[in-house]
Amino acid sequence: MLNKEFFNFLAAQLSLALGPIAEFLIEEEIHEFGDDPAKVPRRRAAELVNLLARQIPRKEKRVAFQQAMILKIKETNP
Repeated sequence: MLNKEFFNFLAAQLSLALGPIAEFLIEEEIHEFGDDPAKVPRRRAAELVNLLARQIPRKEKRVAFQQAMILKIKETNP
């Protein structure tokens, strides 16, 4: 399962791209995954990142978000 550290990093990175709406978007996507961040499996991390990336209208910010998150996903997957 994805941990709190992952979600904190996710929120920070998405906030850089979208501002304060980032937390709301994360909550909405997690709701689609089953409504509990503690139950989102690691194998779905990339899917979550891609869904959130679609919400970023500016290409350069979207790419920066995706690159940062790819590194984080690699770090969290043993």
